[in-house]
Amino acid sequence: MNSTSHTGAAGELLVSAFFLSHGLEVFRNVAASGPADIVLQNKDKFLSVDVKSVRCPYTRKDGTYSLPKVPQFTAEGIAIVVYVHGEAVPRLPEGFWEALGMETSNEYS
Repeated sequence: MNSTSHTGAAGELLVSAFFLSHGLEVFRNVAASGPADIVLQNKDKFLSVDVKSVRCPYTRKDGTYSLPKVPQFTAEGIAIVVYVHGEAVPRLPEGFWEALGMETSNEYS
């Protein structure tokens, strides 16, 4: 059985592995609920991240695909990251790497 909780947990693990591969410290929330799914650390910068996972792009009634909206930063400073299963990298909000004190480049995509 592949429930939504399994989809979410798998998405969080894949996103965590992505950030680990970019040299960030990753701390996962082990509780069933909380303000953020993971916290990232780069030197003295911290960023709370909420991961939204979907199994596949949404299918409209006319049969065309619609991908999730571009993720954003919330008022609490939490970055909403969208991971669509099957994609190589998560969708990150504009300014994500800068919030961690990192320069943007293709190596982070």
